[in-house]
Amino acid sequence: MREVIKTGKTVEEATAAALAELGLTEDEALVEVLELPQKKLFKTIPAKVKVTADEIELDEPVPAPVVKKPEPKAAVKEEVKKPAAAPEKTTRDDHEEEEVPFDIESDERVVEAVKYLKNICAKMGAEAIDVTAVKQGENTILKVNGDDAGNLIGHRGEVMESLGYLTSLVANRTGGYMKLSLDINNYRSKRERNLTTLAKRIASKVAKTGRSHTFEPMNPYERRIIHSAVSTVEGVKSESTGEGVNRRVVVSSTSAPQRSDRPFRQQGRGGARKPYNNNREGGFNQEKKSSVPAREFADKKRDENAAPIVPKRTETVNDGANLPLYGKIEL
Repeated sequence: MREVIKTGKTVEEATAAALAELGLTEDEALVEVLELPQKKLFKTIPAKVKVTADEIELDEPVPAPVVKKPEPKAAVKEEVKKPAAAPEKTTRDDHEEEEVPFDIESDERVVEAVKYLKNICAKMGAEAIDVTAVKQGENTILKVNGDDAGNLIGHRGEVMESLGYLTSLVANRTGGYMKLSLDINNYRSKRERNLTTLAKRIASKVAKTGRSHTFEPMNPYERRIIHSAVSTVEGVKSESTGEGVNRRVVVSSTSAPQRSDRPFRQQGRGGARKPYNNNREGGFNQEKKSSVPAREFADKKRDENAAPIVPKRTETVNDGANLPLYGKIEL
């Protein structure tokens, strides 16, 4: 997986620079808006985007085996066996339902949802957008496409998920309940492909090393993608931990060694190793000995009734005795 982060005066300029460096088109990569351009008093903050592209590893071609032709015999006919046909690769899972086009005008709830979505997108600066609808099982997906629609995705799709939640509330204000979601510039399919690739790579690493891995917090839709991808790798399991927006997926090995099986090593306080030279004299943690010998005092009896002794003054100091009372004052 390759990632490129670029900045520019506008989101489109930064996206074009990142795609040019990767040599891809916008349909072949995943574009995430990290920061929108802002104008402040003394400076202008440029737009920052991150473009992610999957690296597809191609299998090396396997040369066909060389079959030696047996020498023909007069009375025996040779039977030529046809090579077995290679199994076809399926690009979609059997349980995954296909998207079927859906007429927006056929459902009043979808009409109100699209009207609200276009209104709020226009206030966010994305006026030139095209909204279509598809059905995937019981889920109705509103697909938004346009040059300015990239600003509606946000970091890891957070803005898109918020818009989808608000649009779903508008659609379900009247009538029966309908499951409604949002997909902007095919971000959902690209994100699903990237998460599946990432989850399988992490799961293989966990199965090899035995060390668990914790993903960053994700929404329920992305967590389901991680669980589905991890279930295809043997020797690992996944579970969700945390509450609310901090709920995340933890992938762990099913054959990881227990803590009790590991050798116990005695350590110092707080998990750190014991100080160097702990049991030897002269270590840095021992009290340093002085080279000056200790002072010794002679034993002297103390008189408890003794009065304090005041030293006698033997000389009187009077520096101004020979001076007149009023001396001359010079100014």
